[in-house]
Amino acid sequence: MATDNQPEQDIKDLIIKFCLDESINDLKRYYSTPTTWEIINQSRKETRHTKFLAWFFGNKDFNADPNAGPIKKLIVLLLRWANMQKGAAFDKKLENSIYSQSLLISSYDVIAEHPILIKQTSEGKPAYGEGDIDIVVKCKAKVNNGERNINIVIENKIGASETTKCFDKNGKKLKKPNKGNTETILYQTEAYYQYITEKYKDDINLFVFLKPTDCNLEDVERAECKCDKYIQINYQEILDNIIQPVSDQKDISVENKYRLKDYIKTLGKPAETDDDTNKNIIIMAMEQKERELLTTFFKNNEDLIRAAINALGDEELSKSMAKVERKSRSRNTYSINGKGCYSMYEVLEKFVEFRLADTSVSVQDIDKEIAGFINSKRVNVSDTQKQVSREGEKPHGSFTFNGREIRYTKQWSDSGSNPTFTRFREGVCGKYTKDFQIDVIGIV
Repeated sequence: MATDNQPEQDIKDLIIKFCLDESINDLKRYYSTPTTWEIINQSRKETRHTKFLAWFFGNKDFNADPNAGPIKKLIVLLLRWANMQKGAAFDKKLENSIYSQSLLISSYDVIAEHPILIKQTSEGKPAYGEGDIDIVVKCKAKVNNGERNINIVIENKIGASETTKCFDKNGKKLKKPNKGNTETILYQTEAYYQYITEKYKDDINLFVFLKPTDCNLEDVERAECKCDKYIQINYQEILDNIIQPVSDQKDISVENKYRLKDYIKTLGKPAETDDDTNKNIIIMAMEQKERELLTTFFKNNEDLIRAAINALGDEELSKSMAKVERKSRSRNTYSINGKGCYSMYEVLEKFVEFRLADTSVSVQDIDKEIAGFINSKRVNVSDTQKQVSREGEKPHGSFTFNGREIRYTKQWSDSGSNPTFTRFREGVCGKYTKDFQIDVIGIV
């Protein structure tokens, strides 16, 4: 039952705490009831999400005042991310009208699976044939005191990659690329951009590339599709800024409120994507309540979760988990005898130096003393490589005292369910009342 990093009794204690943790029951209650989408096995069907979003953005119950509804919020949200992504196209007059608060939407229409047909043109541009744009939102609005049409083109990608079509030098479509005669490979986003900008050349056209929450949008320098004119956003942005606020409104119908709450829960549950060639288990977006439940669960059971991952022996999973900062570790700062400003590991080093000032005391004596303070048999301080090797891949620190390298394990915490450093400083303060007093003085 024990792992390389933790003795059996420690893990047993963690399991007992896990069983007594009320946050587990909260999560069980949240996840045990299936959503309608799960019951009918549609949780990650791309076309179903497309149709739901089209229904949402076009619903009169949510857009009773179109200038305070989802479509207006979507346009503002797109401006935010267009400003952060290279190549993203956003009309300057529309941008100015948003900043001046003069944008007024008078009417709108939302179409799911908007059919298109791109024939070969006289300019020699490749044809694309038939296609379907996932969502097209058409608005009439006052932009800088002038009436304009606004078209928002949304390409929704959950699991599948962007599709392509190939053409020879005469514009004829090929079944697959051929090195000998392939002239052009046209991607979906390129084709849709070409179609919309030619058909509605006098309108304001916005292009959106929508994906699940699989990366930090702030790290996206340009949209992850072939046409860089698109503005990339994710489901988390739509959930936080549009869907969640609408679902909390008191003036929408009970039926629609239920549909939105059910959809929000569906987005947050892990499910397999609908892409047959590359299936992945993903979470599309997560509401604040769910994030708080999972955060509490992780903080309360972090050591057990890490032990379980270590026991699995999955190298990739272990590497990923190693990148997760230990949230339970305190970032308090401390003084020693009313002086200085130290981290908890600096306090530990100072304590070891303080004890080694007594030449009759060995590092092993200090290790046993610390173990008594924190009520654990773990090796915490060592001046021999042999002892340190027991720590495997555990994080450790080191410092030099009188020419000796002294190492210590970094598994301390001054908060959470296992506050080892709290017990350490209380033990030290109780034993060395006049010589070594540790006080919390602030948080970094």
